[in-house]
Amino acid sequence: MVSQISWGQTPAAVQQDLMNFKPGELIVKLKDNVDANVTYAENGKAMSSFNIGELLGIEDKIESSSVMFHQKSIEASVLNKEKMKAVYMSKGMTNPKDPLTMKNIFVLKTLNQQENILMLIEEIKNNPNVEYAEPNYIYSIDDFEVGDIVYDETTDSDNDQEGSSETSDATIEVDDPLYSSQNNIVQTNIDDVWEQYTAGDGSQVIAILDTGVDYTHPDLEANTWINTEELNGVEGYDDDGNGYTDDIRGWDFINIDNAPLDDNMHGTHVAGIAGAVGNNGIGIAGAAWNVKLMPIKVFQSTGSGNLVDIAYGVEYAYTNGATIINMSFTSELQSALLLTTLENAYPTSVLVAAAGNGAAGIGPACPNCRPFFPAAYSFVLGIQDLKDDNADYSNYDPDPIGTAYGFLYNYEIVAPGTNIMSTIPNGGYAYGLVTPRT
Repeated sequence: MVSQISWGQTPAAVQQDLMNFKPGELIVKLKDNVDANVTYAENGKAMSSFNIGELLGIEDKIESSSVMFHQKSIEASVLNKEKMKAVYMSKGMTNPKDPLTMKNIFVLKTLNQQENILMLIEEIKNNPNVEYAEPNYIYSIDDFEVGDIVYDETTDSDNDQEGSSETSDATIEVDDPLYSSQNNIVQTNIDDVWEQYTAGDGSQVIAILDTGVDYTHPDLEANTWINTEELNGVEGYDDDGNGYTDDIRGWDFINIDNAPLDDNMHGTHVAGIAGAVGNNGIGIAGAAWNVKLMPIKVFQSTGSGNLVDIAYGVEYAYTNGATIINMSFTSELQSALLLTTLENAYPTSVLVAAAGNGAAGIGPACPNCRPFFPAAYSFVLGIQDLKDDNADYSNYDPDPIGTAYGFLYNYEIVAPGTNIMSTIPNGGYAYGLVTPRT
């Protein structure tokens, strides 16, 4: 299948997303019972010399093929099938389709970069050995820009901003000088959580799948996840055997290296909202003061990224201990590959995603209805912006409890989504602004 959306019934906006993919590449999952001669390298990476082009009858069009994912996640996905089926049934889905495994998933590159990928998929999708085939779709972060940049001048005597006394009735003291600018904290009652429970105990690991994170930022550095095996290991050697060498602070899937630094601003801004160090006398306070932020760069400086890199990023996150995976990106298309990868992340990670800014109801019974993914999936916490006069761009779910979709699409949470003060690269702070999707 090209997608779980029918081409004949898709609105123009969805078709636009469906036509946005990386040229010269397609993703093919063979059925689990196909022996694709898959072996595993010492670091667990799947390998195969199998001639998939010959099997599919397109050998003359294929330059190369590679198997996705690692042994640990592939083998776990076989066991996760029944777990996810039980999850769907517990949510009220009757007779859910069996979730797919991560086995036998190939990335194919064509000899001709101008090859018509959609026609090629049409050629092979009915092959009895094929579970699904789809392009390497392009995703993007929501349109994002920052307001005037504010640098934290903690030694400036004119900086007389106070903490909680200006923004909240809570008694907890917050000495971060820009805290009074963080209206989102009070709007979501996070300060009450700090007061009644905790501001974090360091046990949660939040993977930030984004444009990277400036983990040298003074408000983020202490909360950046550290892979201690690699930190204390041998330079140039994959000490923990996870397939990534010297991944001390996460991984950069764009530049294929161990320095997932932010060259856009979006990822650093997201990271600060989630986990900037609180009560340290500088900048802002994150929703959790004591947490571990795992930088995973899957988007370029332009804010675009492809499906394969995102899927690898999800796999990296949950196999390396992320308890929360944050995905501040959205699309109107559904990808079988991304769905499968997220289904296999769900048993160990809380999945969070932006609903997006297409000004569309999730549907199906409303004008301009269309769900956005991955936020719409029932096992992903979909976050929509506050629906008011200042958030007319936000996608929304008028009934986050019920749904008329057979696959139980919902957005579950409403929270502030724009004009939020947070960290940006090079030690700065700024309000994040969102512009409507066109």
